[in-house]
Amino acid sequence: MQLMEQVREIGIDESRVDEDTVLAARRALTREMARGARPERARPSRRRTWTGIGIGGLVAGAAVTAIVAGSVIAPPNVPDAAAAEVLERASAVTFDAQDGALVAGQYLRIETVSENLQFWKAQWADDADENTMPFNASRDAGDAAVLVRDTRVLYVPADRAGDWFYDWGHAEVVESFGERGTEAAREWRSSPGSEIRERGTIETLPAGEYLAVGGDEPPTPYLADGYRPHYAEMPREPRNLLDWLRGQSGMTGEEGNRWVVASLSDPSAINLMPADLRSTFFLAIALIPGFEVVAEDASTATLRYVIPGHRTTTITIDTDQGLVSSISENYGSGGPAGDTVDSITTVHTSVVDSAPQR
Repeated sequence: MQLMEQVREIGIDESRVDEDTVLAARRALTREMARGARPERARPSRRRTWTGIGIGGLVAGAAVTAIVAGSVIAPPNVPDAAAAEVLERASAVTFDAQDGALVAGQYLRIETVSENLQFWKAQWADDADENTMPFNASRDAGDAAVLVRDTRVLYVPADRAGDWFYDWGHAEVVESFGERGTEAAREWRSSPGSEIRERGTIETLPAGEYLAVGGDEPPTPYLADGYRPHYAEMPREPRNLLDWLRGQSGMTGEEGNRWVVASLSDPSAINLMPADLRSTFFLAIALIPGFEVVAEDASTATLRYVIPGHRTTTITIDTDQGLVSSISENYGSGGPAGDTVDSITTVHTSVVDSAPQR
């Protein structure tokens, strides 16, 4: 029996839906989703077993909590089943992901390439005040724009208590926009920090920890893993973890969800988590309504989250490795850069036998 036919048979004579009916519908949907999935890959040997059905099944079940006269009515504001299924697959393979397969002496090489639009305002560039920042203009107010590519490589040792090495400071303008784009690009290349951008630098991070600036200042977050100080306290159960993440913003409900998604501007925020936490993190994100699958193939899937009139976040996940491949954010179009996306960060992860040291 086809999936939708099975759903129609569940509770067809009922005027309302009770908990037993919902549970039966969830089970039927879960069975059919498993049968209709692509050919099954070898299951990870340490795949976590979650209480009850998987996230994909829970989401599909939520879509049939209103069954009236044999029809299925999907309630609004529920997680998308296809997006949740992608995140569940990423969660399942995380324990056997590449970052857990290193042997002594090897490093996980994480190359992160960020491309960011910076909008330039001519009036501010001509201002004699050295505190004026001409590249702080908005998309609509900018006279020109540059696309800056920043490449950084992090080397994470097999024993994460050892020294990590961070090769950064390689940034360049790869494209300019607008009638005065060439002028803006020339000024960017001579702006503060250009010396570092030209030569780069390699830093040693003991155990990957942040380095203190000095005095009473807090440690500087060289890496994008701002959750690291909280790893031990972060729950390993999806819904509790989502509540914890929302709690960091002081907001709840949809506003809290939006804050959680907005915090995911760099793949390292997820990829550097311990395997068990990253696995739970994928499942927690699967509980957020608003994600949709916009592309998928055998090893990757791309999800999109839209806040109408404000921001679009797109996340590509390597579902074979349980890692995030890229995250992009866009706040609109127009201005000198037209439809060019505001920012996109891509990451390539591999295993190497050595790391450059300063």
